[in-house]
Amino acid sequence: MLTLTNEFTTVTVEKIATRNGERLRITSPRLGYSIELDPLELESLTWQTVETFSRLLSTPYGPDEDGVEARPLSDLILFGGEHA
Repeated sequence: MLTLTNEFTTVTVEKIATRNGERLRITSPRLGYSIELDPLELESLTWQTVETFSRLLSTPYGPDEDGVEARPLSDLILFGGEHA
């Protein structure tokens, strides 16, 4: 297991074996969130621009304004945050 920390957060990263192959488990111990990503999902992160992650982090806990359209993360990644 690898732990990464900065002034904002701490995450742990570990390689795990599943019935469907290897995954990378990323956990936020402070928030209690965890995700397991397969190699293709990890590769898809490399296709993104810095702006994609900036938009993602603009409201890290979800939309905080009335009238904001909540959309799946896959929309943000696949379409660069623009409506398809």
